[in-house]
Amino acid sequence: MASLASLALLSFAAGSLAVAGLGFRLLRADARLRERVSAQGRGAAAPRSQGALMRYPLPRLFAVRGRDRDEVEQRLRKAGYFDPSAIEVFAWLRVGAAMLAALASMAVCLAVTGNPFKPLFPTFALAGLTYIAAKYVLRMRAAGRERVLTAEFPFLLDLMLMMLESGVSLDQCFRAIAREEQVAVPRHARLVAMLVEDLDRGQDYQLAFDRWAARVAVSGSRELATVFRQSLFHGMELVPALREFVREFSQRRVARAREAIGAITVRMVILMLVFFMPALFIVLAGPPVAAILDTLRSSAP
Repeated sequence: MASLASLALLSFAAGSLAVAGLGFRLLRADARLRERVSAQGRGAAAPRSQGALMRYPLPRLFAVRGRDRDEVEQRLRKAGYFDPSAIEVFAWLRVGAAMLAALASMAVCLAVTGNPFKPLFPTFALAGLTYIAAKYVLRMRAAGRERVLTAEFPFLLDLMLMMLESGVSLDQCFRAIAREEQVAVPRHARLVAMLVEDLDRGQDYQLAFDRWAARVAVSGSRELATVFRQSLFHGMELVPALREFVREFSQRRVARAREAIGAITVRMVILMLVFFMPALFIVLAGPPVAAILDTLRSSAP
């Protein structure tokens, strides 16, 4: 009887574990299904690593909030990161980089002084500077993307002008650029493809153009989206307006080129002052100084 009771208890325990494992598996499947459905509703599938980070939020001390959150969200959109969880990923990466910098400083202190916490100021200073520098790196990435998109805009508008003048509609023009122009305008082709995906999901043209302008996040994109809406809903002539935009973006490219030339000139002047002027002073002032020193030595008793 005891053996039968033990066997029954073991069977009951095994069955309970099996049911619990099956329930856990069903819960995970349901969670993955909810993630896919929510990602499709947002228009893009979120990476699994980002979803894991969203499930483990940072402590409030390190979380991005307030005015800092608004600034980081704006920079992330300008840098090309449109997923809602991008700000959490950025926060994790910033804290991780600061911790790595602190660990590297502690390792150097251990190798030099034999104590990882002596001195302690460089560790805190390096970690804090790394934490602050993350926003500047994001700002540089956003500025680089803005330069590339601004440089590609004249080519994009020229393509649209050629297609529109050949009798292609605006919707077909977007679809042709998204499908066939990944080489000529790779950044804008990706953004136009996202616009086409929004339209294919049944989104209103006005909202789709607003989302496209927010993704481009370049000065003039919202005005261009307004021109597209007016052309579709009010019958405005699109080709002359696009020619004006081509002229404006071409002038911006020329202005940026002139700014780059001016910056290079300033750098060259600084390099000359740092590297050439000391050598020039040594060459010009070296012989008189040597002659004066020789005279002083010879006249000394």
